[in-house]
Amino acid sequence: MSHNSNINENLEQQAKALFKSWFVDFEPFNGTMPSDWEIGPLEKIADFQNGYAFKSKELLNEPGSDCYQVFKQGHIARGGGFITDGTKSWYPKSLTSKLEKFVLKKGDILMAMTDMKDNVAILGNTAIMPLDDEYIVNQRVGHLRANGYKGVTSPFIYLLTNSKDFLVDLRSRANSGVQVNLSSSEIKASQTVLPSEEVNNTFSEITSPMFEVIMNNQIENQRLAQLRNTLLPKLMSGELDVSVINL
Repeated sequence: MSHNSNINENLEQQAKALFKSWFVDFEPFNGTMPSDWEIGPLEKIADFQNGYAFKSKELLNEPGSDCYQVFKQGHIARGGGFITDGTKSWYPKSLTSKLEKFVLKKGDILMAMTDMKDNVAILGNTAIMPLDDEYIVNQRVGHLRANGYKGVTSPFIYLLTNSKDFLVDLRSRANSGVQVNLSSSEIKASQTVLPSEEVNNTFSEITSPMFEVIMNNQIENQRLAQLRNTLLPKLMSGELDVSVINL
């Protein structure tokens, strides 16, 4: 798992550096934003909705035979990223007939909308979903899905939402109390560079294969973690005896 994690960290750092070079510093464009680009709100490139407000008594503490994993803020890493072993709750698929819009698709972007006032760590950070139809999203997690505007794809939205300038601005517009909260309207109104379709297509051609590797490694890490969690208690209890295996 650590090998996969190292590869992912390296790929993500490359993607973040490329995003900053192109869309913050405009290095390939002589340091100036091209005239055919726009500045516009995040909602122009991504459809947004809040997660579903599950009642705690509705959620299962152990996975059933036919359940969605419930995506909560615990799946979002500091600085951005998907924590593959963050699942603590499950929800039966048989109860989701009217909740289809909350079922996550590969490439969806999930944003932390709540944090502690004295220790803002993940507010506004996002994770990218590596799986289709395995997770359902909980409240206080913002759900962003690329809508195809000018060829913008998930890697751009993920890198944007975890970039320094975007987060500083978004956090400055949070509602502050004991907890710090982001409103749906403020997230959707966040301003971003909107490059030309040609540039978006080129950026996607470079970054989409990188994120395909990242997401595949995350899936493998999750499977390895599940295997470990299944086998380790049996080994510790003696239910599995490996002493007779010849290596």
